[in-house]
Amino acid sequence: MIETLKNITLSDAHQQNSLQRALEIGVPSMKNEEWKYTYYNKILQQGFDVNNLSTKQATFNHDQIQTFIENNSVSSNKLVFVDGIFQNDLSTFLNHPKINFWNNKNSVESNSKDFLLELNNALTTDGVFLEIGDNVIVEDLVEIFYLHTNSSSIFNLKNKIKIGKNTQAKFAEYFINYNQQSAYNNIVTEVNIDASANIEWYKIQDGGNSYNITDNMFIQQAEKSICNVVTCSFSGAITRNVLNIDVNGERTETHMNGLVLLLNNEHVDNRTQINHNVPNCESFELYKNILAGTSTGVFNGKINVDAIAQKTNAFQSNRNILLSNDANIYTKPQLEIYADDVKCSHGATSSQIEDSELFYLQTRGISKATARGLLVFAFGEEIVDKINFEPLRNKLEKRIAELLNIDL
Repeated sequence: MIETLKNITLSDAHQQNSLQRALEIGVPSMKNEEWKYTYYNKILQQGFDVNNLSTKQATFNHDQIQTFIENNSVSSNKLVFVDGIFQNDLSTFLNHPKINFWNNKNSVESNSKDFLLELNNALTTDGVFLEIGDNVIVEDLVEIFYLHTNSSSIFNLKNKIKIGKNTQAKFAEYFINYNQQSAYNNIVTEVNIDASANIEWYKIQDGGNSYNITDNMFIQQAEKSICNVVTCSFSGAITRNVLNIDVNGERTETHMNGLVLLLNNEHVDNRTQINHNVPNCESFELYKNILAGTSTGVFNGKINVDAIAQKTNAFQSNRNILLSNDANIYTKPQLEIYADDVKCSHGATSSQIEDSELFYLQTRGISKATARGLLVFAFGEEIVDKINFEPLRNKLEKRIAELLNIDL
């Protein structure tokens, strides 16, 4: 792929500069500490195309996709992308005088040290630009569908979301591999949350075992805002989620939650960082991995507390259940604290299902397989309960029960 990138010329100066920077930085290697357990070249070896992505048009069966979306939606607000291109006729969105929306590549002058960020900025095909004004309450969930029907290309999408003061909104992203062939989505999302706003953001990654995702999300929080991010990963070839939150205003509340449920040979790498830049803020982080087969889970979570960020309360936990001897978990919770008047903690646990727990349920007439499924379901339910939109929560509970082969 690198040789192909060297021969691409882009008309946008910002994008051309990003392309050059991506080439200078080079493809991520496992020699890099940040990529120690994730082999990125395994994605590139699948031969995805990077030529002329911005000029390509999605070709698909419109009626089939429309029916699929209707059957999988839980909201009236839908933004639909098919093969990296926004589909206006498949999308329906709230008409409100304080809400501005359009699709846009959102390319900017970029000077990062990250190959994926520069690649995204250089080759972005489309994205969401959404601005919600002050004092708006969006009652219904805003659903963003990323559907892949053409497996030959890398799809680079970039989203920019601006949330006004005292505004409330809920978002859900669905990563879907419609044809179950090899696919790759490299996505970047930036969210700016103004004072006293309340935002819920849910990521549902269930694209099947041939779907690759590298997802970078950056959130800025102003004073007295509340942000809750829940990431659920149920299938995928290689998935890497990077969530970076900057707390820039006092009296904020931040929640970062994740559930990984893998049954085969999938690989999910969750990396989080929260930067407490001001005093008097709270953050709560809980990620759980349920790993079976030959699957691999990676968790790297970091809490940074600046010297001026006194009275910070920050709590981080990673809990893991291994359901087979061949499953692997690599976990690294971290604290970097420069203030002295704080309450911060972090920890990680890994275990298997206890025989005593299975025996207890079996004595109540429940089969061993069902008992095992129920215990695993209960372990993951703590994360699902953090989704504050009942139709989506019910949908995910049914999906988890289906994966675990149990009846609710």
